[in-house]
Formats: sequence, structure tokens, C-alpha cells
Amino acid sequence: MTAETGTTAYRLLTADDVDALVELNSLCDIAESGQPDHEVITWIRDGADDYTAYGIFDDHGLAAAAWIDTEPSGHIGFEGDVRVRPGLDKSLGDPLLDAIRATAASADPQRPLHYFANASADRARAWAESRGATLIRHFWRMRIDLDADAVTVPAPPAGVTVRLVRDDESDLREVYRVVDTAFADHFGHDGSRSYEQWMTSVRKRSHLDLSLWWFAEVDGVPVAALLGWRLPDHEAEWTGQVGTLGTLREARGRGIGSLLLRTAFAEFAARGLRKATLGVDAANPTGAVRLYESVGMRAEHDWVLYEFPPL
Repeated sequence: MTAETGTTAYRLLTADDVDALVELNSLCDIAESGQPDHEVITWIRDGADDYTAYGIFDDHGLAAAAWIDTEPSGHIGFEGDVRVRPGLDKSLGDPLLDAIRATAASADPQRPLHYFANASADRARAWAESRGATLIRHFWRMRIDLDADAVTVPAPPAGVTVRLVRDDESDLREVYRVVDTAFADHFGHDGSRSYEQWMTSVRKRSHLDLSLWWFAEVDGVPVAALLGWRLPDHEAEWTGQVGTLGTLREARGRGIGSLLLRTAFAEFAARGLRKATLGVDAANPTGAVRLYESVGMRAEHDWVLYEFPPL
């Protein structure tokens, strides 16, 4: 499908365009923050069947692109992005933004579009605001450098045990229950994604490794879960990522989150990984930022989240 707005033609991107989409995102990230974002790159490659993307091409390849994920995510907004090759006018993304907003409206006319930008990306931020976006949140990537000889795991609090998640239906449904319930306190969570939808998304991840998933249990019942991943990294071959950490409200304040984090850090370090990262809402109401700082993590990157209202 090819569409045209004014004199700018764009078309629907396909699986054959994934490499070009990765290259464009990497060029933009390097220009904005000095490094490619491998978490985004992995998502682009793994989720090619889930998002709808449009692109504008010139003599040098993909000049601008936009994507939107309308698959069930459990969040109040659809996530999307618009990227324009560094050096080109950001307005080249105008018809692409219109296209993904129309896609959002077709999927759910009541749901807004959420758009992340590097906090330092002044041009991208000014463009989003000029198109009617409202800044609603900051998210941080936090990091800890790992030394295998220095990472220790404390003794569990009284009555708490930690174990690996098993790759069976019962355990995976418990992971979903714990995380979905724990995240009810978090910004944007609406609980609309079913276990089956979540599991389909998980199984698509190219670096899924359940030996990096843990439960914390009280009296044999899971009250917290940490889902770890091993992802490509620009500084080293691999980095550890805490993809999700959720603790049920009634179990908070007992050191369980810290215990799971240190358990993950120790395993990452034992596998030769020299850093670990995670993403967090800077205004998280559950005290997550304080928890991460207490185990030695620090904010190394800042994103801002914009919202475009439904059409």
C-alpha cells in the first residue's frame, strides 16, 4: 500500500524492511544520545508481526518511519514512534504521524497514542509538541555495573523463599497473576491483556530464558516475580536486563524486591555479564526508584513520554 500526502509518498512497511527500520532507529538514537538502543532494536526484530509501520524512502534508503503497536498490551495507550533520519526536516514525519494516529483510531477510537522521545532530543520534542502532544511522564533506564566478586545475595527475610520459575502452565499463570496484580498500582496499567495474549508475546522474544525468572514465595505462595533477560549491548556482547519486577502490595516493605534484584545480579555476573539495566517510571508510586537506588543502581538515560489524544 502506498499513500500520498501533498508531495510526500509513504508506504506500509513489511518484514523485508526490518533491517532498514533498525538502521534508521539506530542512526536517530546515536544522534540523540550517542549510542544505539539495543532494547528497541530487539523489540523491532522480535515484534515485526505485531506492529504496523509506515515509511518514506529517498535515494539513500528509509528517510522516515513510524510504527504503532495495537496488540493487547495491558496499557491505556497505544505505543508508537516516528523517526526521521538525522539531518532531514522533522516535518517529514507529519504524514506518518497522521497515519499511525488513524491506525490507532481504527483499532480503538478512545485510546490515546503514547510517544517516547529521548529527553535530550530537542527537535523531536519540539516537533511532538507542535503536533499537539502533551508531556505526561519521565521514564529512566537505570544501570548497575557488576563485579562477580562483589555481588552477594542476602539471606531471605523470615518466611520467604526464592526459586526459579518452571516452564509449565501452572507457574507461568502464577507469573502473570503476580505481575498483573502488582502492576495495578503503576501508571497506565489497565489489566486488559489476558494470560494467553501475554504468553504469546513472551514466546516471541528471541532471548527468552526462564532460568532468569524467579519467584519469591511466602508459605509456598508466590508474592513477587522477577523476569530477567540477556540482551545484546553496545558496550559488551551482552547485558543483563530486569524486564519486570513486581511485588504484591501486601508483601512490600520486607526486602523481597531487593532480594530478587540481588539474586538476578548475582546470576548475571556468574554468566559473565558486566552490567544490568532496567526501565522505571521516574514517578512510580510504589517506591521503585528508591529500591533500585538502594541496591546500587543509577539513572543513566531519560525518556519523556508524550500523549497524543484520540482523533
